[in-house]
Amino acid sequence: MASKPYAAGGAYIDRMSNYCKGCAFDREKRVGDDACPFTTLYWDFLLRHADRFVKNPRMSTQVRAAQKLKDAAAVQARARDVLAQLANGTL
Repeated sequence: MASKPYAAGGAYIDRMSNYCKGCAFDREKRVGDDACPFTTLYWDFLLRHADRFVKNPRMSTQVRAAQKLKDAAAVQARARDVLAQLANGTL
């Protein structure tokens, strides 16, 4: 079994693939209308599951980084918007 979830933000996806070429979203932004949905959802995932993952040595660094985000509340609000747009087919 894997010892950590496989989740990634836009910057990682861009480095490891060509899927971001020509994308309208900014892979480095977490919030805003042009923020990469993958990046937003990655940080939101870490924040929502921080209690579970902070004890995992392979995840603790990322979780602590997420907990230090000054825009954490905005990231979570944007994630709710992204998920709603995905659910209604507008993203």
